[in-house]
Amino acid sequence: MAKELFDINGQQTGFSLNTDLSPYDMPPTFFTSANNVRFVDKKASTILGNTRVFGTALDTPYWITSWTQGSTPLWIYGGATSLNKITGTTHANVTRSSGAYTTIAGTTKNWQGGVLGGVLVVNNSLDVPQSFTQGGSLFTDLPDWPSTLRCEVIVPFRNHLVALNLTDSGTAKPFTVRWSDAIPSGAATNGADTWNSASTASESGEATIGGTKGRILNALPLGNELIVYKEDSIHSLSYVGGTFTFNLREKFKNTGLFSRDAVVDLGDGKHVFMSTNDVVVTNGNSLTSVIDDRVKTFLFSQIDSTYYYKTFLVNNRIQNEVWICYPRTGATGGLPNTALVWNYRDNTWATRDLPSVNYIGVGLVDPELTNTWAAATDTWQNSTVAWSQQAYNPAVDSLLMCYPASTAGDSRFFLADSSTTFDGTTFVTTLERVGLHSGRTDSIKYISRIYPRISGTGYVKISVGAELEPYAGVTYADPVEFNIGVDSKIDCRVRGRYIAIKFEHDTDTSFDLSGYAIESEVVSDR
Repeated sequence: MAKELFDINGQQTGFSLNTDLSPYDMPPTFFTSANNVRFVDKKASTILGNTRVFGTALDTPYWITSWTQGSTPLWIYGGATSLNKITGTTHANVTRSSGAYTTIAGTTKNWQGGVLGGVLVVNNSLDVPQSFTQGGSLFTDLPDWPSTLRCEVIVPFRNHLVALNLTDSGTAKPFTVRWSDAIPSGAATNGADTWNSASTASESGEATIGGTKGRILNALPLGNELIVYKEDSIHSLSYVGGTFTFNLREKFKNTGLFSRDAVVDLGDGKHVFMSTNDVVVTNGNSLTSVIDDRVKTFLFSQIDSTYYYKTFLVNNRIQNEVWICYPRTGATGGLPNTALVWNYRDNTWATRDLPSVNYIGVGLVDPELTNTWAAATDTWQNSTVAWSQQAYNPAVDSLLMCYPASTAGDSRFFLADSSTTFDGTTFVTTLERVGLHSGRTDSIKYISRIYPRISGTGYVKISVGAELEPYAGVTYADPVEFNIGVDSKIDCRVRGRYIAIKFEHDTDTSFDLSGYAIESEVVSDR
């Protein structure tokens, strides 16, 4: 029989990960496994890794955010019992003067917050919310906040603060929302009645979101509405003024939020959120699944059932990606160690390893790092930055990872997408596809060569395998090294009805795969 070439390339439909469809029936441009890879410009490429930055934390970092005080860009991080700031590379404790906070270590709580009129407001659910003004040197208890009131979440919206899922004098009110009076820009309060919902002189008010049994988990502004996410429904607050201040209405039934931080703003009038069985984009009026028939079953089968609440989403805007960060079953300390990554420009999926992070902050902050070649963990050849170029660009968002170890001294901050290694340690990029065939499944084929189209440096290990029947299990031949820029093919001797191929890369170099061709011939019809 004559030999034939089965060519596979991403230039028409693009490559992506797909674990939900049958590998024996789905298009050949889908991979059945794609880890530490990024699908960009219809190619499969190695990801960038991460670099340790900012030195030693003052307290175990569980959460971090960026904020500008005056003209000074800061990172603010929440520890087990403290709040701290990083100016450049210098750490300082900015905990309230009255002392440490109730520890969040060993609890299901974490810090959260936002900025209202230049004032940073943060909350750990266990203490009075904290405020840091433009002229302040430390955080303070939020002025005029009721002393016996606690909230799971506090969110700036318009010129109000909105507290959600309350505990009042020890009584849980998981369906209750309370909003403040209008607060002047630059201030943390508008006087004694700021939170007094009984005062006619204040716009403060309180409402209960009933109708379903789910608790309120979070809220995020979307246009002129504050979208309130419960566990099993979605609602909105919109400003109307007058007696009621805000109008509350139900948006969607029978869908809610998976965990508190499993929602992110895309920045184009849309949210992406993870529900208990889907990943959804909403514009406030409709819901669209972006994961169905792609990687839905994979995602929900991976997440640790005990520490699911640590799952969070982050928008990597510079790469047009949303990272769904979650702890795999058995993850150390229950910390998220994997990200399922959705490229919302190209509608592709892939996975990447994470260094056991509790949170990833996003910010336009230049920490004025001394960026010398002597201090670099990458070689000159493999570095992802140019001579004298800062690893941080103050014109684009950076992703800053919090790795909370058992002690502050062992904890780390990592800059994502900044290196060809994981802080000096090489990682493995894997692309695998099983179940390939060129249309005929009634014959046994002999696979003799693979012609990869790969650019970059270094080498890629390519393994070829096959199976006689679907789901019988792939038997792989030994991997063959493909020298990028030197080799044009690899030789192999594999027989089967369904072809499998695996690309592995384990050096601190990068590569791009635009396609590959499989040379085969039919050797039997049985």
